[in-house]
Amino acid sequence: MTDKLRVYVGGAFAGILERLDSGYRFRYRADYEGPPVFLNLPLRLEEKTWEDFPPPFDGLRPEGVLLDQLLVAGKLDRSDKWGQLTAVGRDLTGFLAVLPDGADPEPSVSWRVAEKRKARTRIQPGDGALPYNWSDLVTFHSREVPKMSLSGVQPKVSAVFSRKQREFQMVAERGSYILKPGPQAYPEAPINEALSMMLARDAGIDVPHCGLAWTRDRYPVFWIERFDRQGPANRTRLRVEDACQLLEVPSSWKYLGNLETLVRVVREFASNPTLQSALLFDRVLFNWVIGNGDMHLKNWSLIENGPLIELAPAYDFLNTVLLVDDEEESALELSDRKSGFDRELLLEAFGRELCGLQPARIERSLRRLKQVDWAGRIKACALSESLKTVYLDLVKNRMEMFSGDFH
Repeated sequence: MTDKLRVYVGGAFAGILERLDSGYRFRYRADYEGPPVFLNLPLRLEEKTWEDFPPPFDGLRPEGVLLDQLLVAGKLDRSDKWGQLTAVGRDLTGFLAVLPDGADPEPSVSWRVAEKRKARTRIQPGDGALPYNWSDLVTFHSREVPKMSLSGVQPKVSAVFSRKQREFQMVAERGSYILKPGPQAYPEAPINEALSMMLARDAGIDVPHCGLAWTRDRYPVFWIERFDRQGPANRTRLRVEDACQLLEVPSSWKYLGNLETLVRVVREFASNPTLQSALLFDRVLFNWVIGNGDMHLKNWSLIENGPLIELAPAYDFLNTVLLVDDEEESALELSDRKSGFDRELLLEAFGRELCGLQPARIERSLRRLKQVDWAGRIKACALSESLKTVYLDLVKNRMEMFSGDFH
């Protein structure tokens, strides 16, 4: 296997990642004038070395089920991060591609200066939009070496949507949408996620176009539009970096961070840190209300939207209390704890002191949460009645901590 990988920003050859006897080194091309490969790897550095596998590149590897499928189909060892990155390097999250030195062809994609993220024309998948069985989806990447990389432990499939046939079609790479069938142990997880994302949109949070579809054998599947791809054939890519990459820590450390560090990341890298800190507060508060205890570092990302670096659209919002017994309230610590959050900790310690929000801005966040039709949304969703009750009771108890009333 080659000891050199070419790193591309869109279709532009930016530099070489090398595997050395003493570790790893990335070096920019002398004539490269595009954007930095990573936000914490500016062009002025020219090169950087690491003793272990570089954390920013580590964050580009697949995780969970997709990684397991890659290891089997590609006959790779779990410790061979270099081989894993090489195998999926053409279709990574964000705007990078990583190919073996001398590989042909070069990426036929682009990155455009100061181009803002554009929403696709919205699709409306109807009954029959998924012409597959559940097993077709979860085994798709087992039949050949996976060619795309996505983080997260759940099964995921890349897809496009045929407007002519009004259905999703699975593809090995360059998909416009991600399909997430539920694991066998949690068959209602897709319904949970679709509901949680709709509630987030109701609360004023930036959410990609997403929804729920059903397989031929009537299993629910959550689908979501990719926000790092746009244009014809998804050839235009946008920078997206998660908090592990920005902090330069391995993906395996994703539960070791805290919300204090997350605020620091936003202040350091976001173009408009005051606004982005407020939006971060909105999302943290919302996820606590719905019982999402799995918002680890890789579930928080920044996106390059035209000339601005800002919070990426929300993803992986769901009520994990419905999935895990004795779930902690937060994947990331706040004031050295992951549970036992209260009004003082969330609004004062996190909102006012850490995020620097004025009382009027905090009240605005609470007002938006109070305006959500929680009961209506939850009662109308496809969850089983027992899970609806658990979801609604949890939201009711947590909302009453803020206002004393609930509708």
